[in-house]
Amino acid sequence: MAVVEFINGKNKTYGAMKRVLAYITNPAKTEPYLIDGYNCDINNAYNQFVLTKRNYNKETGRQYIHLTQSFAPYDKVTPEEVKKIADELLQMEFFKGFEIAYAVHTDRDHLHTHFVVNSVNAQTGRKWKQSAKQLQDLKDYSDELCRKRGLIITHGKKGNYKNRGEYRSRDRGQSWKYELYLAVKKMKWYSKNKEDFIKNMEKLGYKVDWRDDRKYITFTTPTGKKCRNRKLYPPEKFTKEALLKAFDLNKQRAKDRELKNRMELVLSLVYVIQSNPDYDAVKNYPLTALEGEALKDEMAELKKGKGLDWDKEKGREF
Repeated sequence: MAVVEFINGKNKTYGAMKRVLAYITNPAKTEPYLIDGYNCDINNAYNQFVLTKRNYNKETGRQYIHLTQSFAPYDKVTPEEVKKIADELLQMEFFKGFEIAYAVHTDRDHLHTHFVVNSVNAQTGRKWKQSAKQLQDLKDYSDELCRKRGLIITHGKKGNYKNRGEYRSRDRGQSWKYELYLAVKKMKWYSKNKEDFIKNMEKLGYKVDWRDDRKYITFTTPTGKKCRNRKLYPPEKFTKEALLKAFDLNKQRAKDRELKNRMELVLSLVYVIQSNPDYDAVKNYPLTALEGEALKDEMAELKKGKGLDWDKEKGREF
């Protein structure tokens, strides 16, 4: 079963468009072979989007459309198959002439594809418009593609996956295991070796039992709950080998100071969430609260000085 949803967001600036394109192609969320472009070069999508707008003198207003196609965790479908379904979905007349960057994300317990559509059609110069009928046609065709592959199609309320917010609230929502998953995922890309990873996890309040004579890594949460790395999803991204490979990539791509700065920023954001009374309901799950694009927005605001006295907090260990 696949659910198609349009994501409302701050989509009226070039900066927001650049951020969402970076978000969907983030290597921590997907793989190179699961990223593609329709009517555009995925490696140059942002520039092509901007050039199309300038060619037609339509640089104001809505800059992009963001939609997702999500599959239930119990659907027996592979990332490769989800990518093929996305390829076929874009063949609809609905998308003709539009430049689209898209990527299958594998970082959640359900596979899903993000599509970012340029708001200006590269062939006609017309801006994106969607009628209720076109939206229903899109959902119907998505169902048809799933049905053709033997995937489950659900329309009733019971077991319905359409309310993604309810699903995430129930299966992920504010859970210690999901918070642990986010911590490991982020520290995986902020560490340069095993020792660095363990130290960073400890700064977030987690203990890490990583022994060479044991197959699995055991994490202990700040509240004392234990979980092995094989319980994190997808498990192949959190094996010892996968983590060590990520550390090597980090050493190649970023200097020690850059990694440290990223880590300090995350710790500062965690501190803000935990100390802000407005976030009382999620203060035990700061990374969940800062997940995804919200994290980027929070970082941008904090860099401007909003909500945090950087001079006061400089050098603080959390």
